[in-house]
Amino acid sequence: MEITARLFNCARCRCQVAICSRCDRGNIYCSPRCSQRARRESQRAAGRRYQNTFQGRLAHAERQRCYRARRQEVTHQGSPAAASDDSLSGDSEESAGQARPTAVDQGADIRCCLCGCRCSAYVRWDFLRRRPPSESKPIPDTHPPPWPARSRLGA
Repeated sequence: MEITARLFNCARCRCQVAICSRCDRGNIYCSPRCSQRARRESQRAAGRRYQNTFQGRLAHAERQRCYRARRQEVTHQGSPAAASDDSLSGDSEESAGQARPTAVDQGADIRCCLCGCRCSAYVRWDFLRRRPPSESKPIPDTHPPPWPARSRLGA
């Protein structure tokens, strides 16, 4: 039996990714690197939101007060780094490693982006459905209750 794959777009870089059913745990990012970067961006955004609140401003002022007491100076932004004369940016190595298939045709060799195993050419567009506990069929109770049945009319 061939392994099926799920095809999705990475939530951060929007590249198309295939992931086999063995590795699929509800992934939304193409790699751990994208996941870590998205997490870092999310934390920075949360920090910016917190800094804009009154409580965040007070906490920042207290932190700066303690820093000044320890160091007897205030931090300043350093000089910008010298511009390099490179013709390619530093991200070219990263983007070259993220080449993903953009279309699935019958002759395509679909491979899992995590483990690299070969998958079936028939891909899923959604998660594997597992029946939630509320939809599972109840098991019939074949044993009588251990207490005697009472009648509601005259008991």
